Amino acid sequence: MSAPTGAGKTLIAEYALEKAVAEGRRIIYTAPIKALSNQKFRDFSAQYGDRIGIVTGDVTLNPDASAVIMTTEIFRNTIFDDPERLADVGYVIFDEVHFLDDPERGTVWEESIIFAPEHIRILALSATVPNLERFAGWIRETRSGRLAVIAEMGRPVPLRHQLFIQGFGIGMLKDLRRLDEEIKQGKHRRWETWNDLLRRDRVQEDLLTERGQFQWRTHLLDHLHAQDQFPCLYFIFNRRECEARAAESKERELLQPEERRRVEALFAELCERFDVKGEPSVRTLHDLACRGIAYHHAGMLPTHKEIVERLFTSGLIKLLFATETFALGINMPARTVVFDTLHKFDGVKRSYLKAREYQQMAGRAGRRGIDEVGFVYSNVEWPFARFESVENVIAGDNEEIRSQFSLGYATLLGLWRRLGKDLYEACERSFSNYEHRQRGRGRGRQEGSGYADMVDQVRRRLALLRDLKYIDGPDLTERGDLAAQIYGWELQVTELFAAGLFDRLSEDQLNVVMASLVFEAKKSCIYRRLERDVLGSVKGKVYRLVDGIRTREKMLGVRVLTREADFKLSAAVWAWSRGEDFADLDRYTSASDGDLVRTFRQIAQLERQLLRALPAHDRLAQKLKHAVERISRDEVDAERLLRWGEET
Repeated sequence: MSAPTGAGKTLIAEYALEKAVAEGRRIIYTAPIKALSNQKFRDFSAQYGDRIGIVTGDVTLNPDASAVIMTTEIFRNTIFDDPERLADVGYVIFDEVHFLDDPERGTVWEESIIFAPEHIRILALSATVPNLERFAGWIRETRSGRLAVIAEMGRPVPLRHQLFIQGFGIGMLKDLRRLDEEIKQGKHRRWETWNDLLRRDRVQEDLLTERGQFQWRTHLLDHLHAQDQFPCLYFIFNRRECEARAAESKERELLQPEERRRVEALFAELCERFDVKGEPSVRTLHDLACRGIAYHHAGMLPTHKEIVERLFTSGLIKLLFATETFALGINMPARTVVFDTLHKFDGVKRSYLKAREYQQMAGRAGRRGIDEVGFVYSNVEWPFARFESVENVIAGDNEEIRSQFSLGYATLLGLWRRLGKDLYEACERSFSNYEHRQRGRGRGRQEGSGYADMVDQVRRRLALLRDLKYIDGPDLTERGDLAAQIYGWELQVTELFAAGLFDRLSEDQLNVVMASLVFEAKKSCIYRRLERDVLGSVKGKVYRLVDGIRTREKMLGVRVLTREADFKLSAAVWAWSRGEDFADLDRYTSASDGDLVRTFRQIAQLERQLLRALPAHDRLAQKLKHAVERISRDEVDAERLLRWGEET
């Protein structure tokens, strides 16, 4: 099923789940992000009670239920680790299946589609994509059974796309084109305005200064207020900017007295439920919320994000400054969407949004049954942003789904155990190979350089696994069996385990070492060093073992290397593991609260993977249990937050 954001495609998934539960058949609902998994669990649990379960890397509740919500990674891992658990599953729903072309995680969707047991039927939900029929053709070829394609191009609530062109005001794409043409002809008038609002207060030539930026935002928000176009989702691709823009708007009063009283009561109730009373950041959120304003981004504590989300769904937040993560699947529409910019930093450089990214976020405008039209405003930093580039974002076709198929070490080990040398069939069944064959038909080409390169990298990775003694002939060794159950950090964990390093560590030291594997420092953050005597020689041994893996990968020509160990967060992890309050961790790092929680949860998730791979009576298994308990507590305890959220 392919449809625009906000067109209601999730209703089909909800019907499938309702039908499966009513008929007593098991169904799995996969989602690309844990926040969406949690939301679906709460929504479905309210309707079906204990017939709903959830399994993510952070939470496992009622895993044998009729309907289980899980991240796609967990579903993929189950296919390889414990396929018998899927024996009675009739359907799997892939929500946001276009994540298949995510550079880092897309291969998980592709592996899931290829290797899911044949008896499982698939319901795939996607944003509109140009190569939908080709994508469907690949699934037909890869899996048995009939496949129907349902495509809906229209939206129940149409969108009106407008631009805020700095120096000129509110206009349309045609107006930006006219400006570009006037530049080429040398006859435009630089500070002419089209909008009556701006004619009252001509924008001066300091528009691109900080004061000028404040001015245009003020003008636009005044316009939204005057036109009764709140509530508004205001997208900004920077966490600090989200908070700064909210603070900048704190003098606005967007609530009526009765609404303000309702916010006060609901905010107090949520703070009581989530046990966050008295925290400075909560007081800031409270003061903003009482004016109908809030912010939301991944750097916030999960409890704080939950409070903002609940306030927003209540209709009491009229202006929410948020990063793009707010648009990923979570059903929280508004009347208006604003883009602070059409650029964002992609980790390497600032570049224009993809058309699909724009449509995903813009699609949050327009509430079904409430609004006749949804409004979308995009700030255009003219003359730096030109017509062709802006048009490609706003009016261009969504980008095609592209395969990101890349078999990780754990997946390769699982395939070797099942298929042996026939595992290369996985490469043949990939979406990228299917696309190449379709394009090459009639030209006598069945396999191209992309397929050959994929196979070559698999061979090189298999050579490394043999070199490390994970594979012995047709079988996996004990090391291989262990590594096959550790996804993402299989080589690092297995080599440290085989070296006996974990056995010599305390629970707190174990948490610090696991953190060094999952954590990747940001250049913009400050990290306090861990006292040298805490780990002694352990740190050097970890570096040598992980560097040894990378050296072998380089020698064998493996292109994507195992991640280096990173101990920069060690002092914060050590303090947290030993019982310090979360509020005191800012003494050890300037990393955001949300990033700390995410890293701590990754530590616990990795330890749980290793724990499941060990015999229950093993001494290390007991140590791992205690280590998880020490790291997954209070603000980090995802299950506690989810249970709190279920309360009425």
